[in-house]
Amino acid sequence: MSRTGVTAKNTENPKGKRSGFALPLALLAFLAVNLSAGLSSADTVTVGLFAPTAPFPSTGARVELASKLADAIGKAIGGTASGKVFARAGDFSSAVKKGDVQIALVDAAYLANAGGGYTVLAAAVRGGETQHRWQLVARGAEKIGDLKGKHVLVPAIGGRETDFVLNVLLAGEVGRDYFGKIETAPDTASALAALGLGKADAAVVPAGVELPSSVVTVLALPAVSGPVLVAYGLTPAQRTAIAGALGGFSGDATVGGFKPAAADAVAGVTRRFTVPVKRGPLAVPAVRLLVGDLVEGRTFAIERTPVTTFAVAPAPTAR
Repeated sequence: MSRTGVTAKNTENPKGKRSGFALPLALLAFLAVNLSAGLSSADTVTVGLFAPTAPFPSTGARVELASKLADAIGKAIGGTASGKVFARAGDFSSAVKKGDVQIALVDAAYLANAGGGYTVLAAAVRGGETQHRWQLVARGAEKIGDLKGKHVLVPAIGGRETDFVLNVLLAGEVGRDYFGKIETAPDTASALAALGLGKADAAVVPAGVELPSSVVTVLALPAVSGPVLVAYGLTPAQRTAIAGALGGFSGDATVGGFKPAAADAVAGVTRRFTVPVKRGPLAVPAVRLLVGDLVEGRTFAIERTPVTTFAVAPAPTAR
């Protein structure tokens, strides 16, 4: 098993055995020729992993998943790949801008906020789903009303974490001053650990994770797209080969595999960062007034104006 930053050696399929790719053999032959030409100058790619909201139990689990994913991608492109885990959004963004990362497994919430020139290849699967519900968990509270003015933690997504909590997850139902403060934790495991140690009153984390003792779920929250696999600057042939090969990828409990996905996996989260202004229904009565309805039972009179009011005084005579 390769570690982060260590090149994963490629192994060829024995002759006569079927490939694990979910692509026709003719297409694979075509891709192999094109990929060889595309990788002639740089036959090693880096597979980054920046998914702080994904509930990996430890940093070691992230490293193992990145290495396993790099092995699969290296085989798909007919070259080699190395995995690298990023703990901070700034480090990941800098690596992408420098061209040091060509493929990455990234939180959809991060991409929705950061943007960038990427192509979505697939969506990570956890528990058979690519979208996962979230939850508001707390110590010493039974309902959200008990958390007014309290300290809340959320996994860092590279910015706009307050909007993520209040708009994406709570749909603008509570004001921006409802909680005392919303602070970030490096990842989901760190947020829960800090909550368990009493360093915060509540946390917003994905559902389906093991909670510390004395921590309970206060409110179930909507589902959000999980991590997605994206490519930065690869050729269409390379992207097709990678997406096809990942159909049979088997990971761990956090990222069990991948399903096809499009840009909407991120765009749907982007739209939720801004909550539409809610207005009451505009009721326009169907009114039909007739002249008779306006004058019936009413007396109209025009006050007479003296004629002298309209007379113009003669100009004064010069002396």
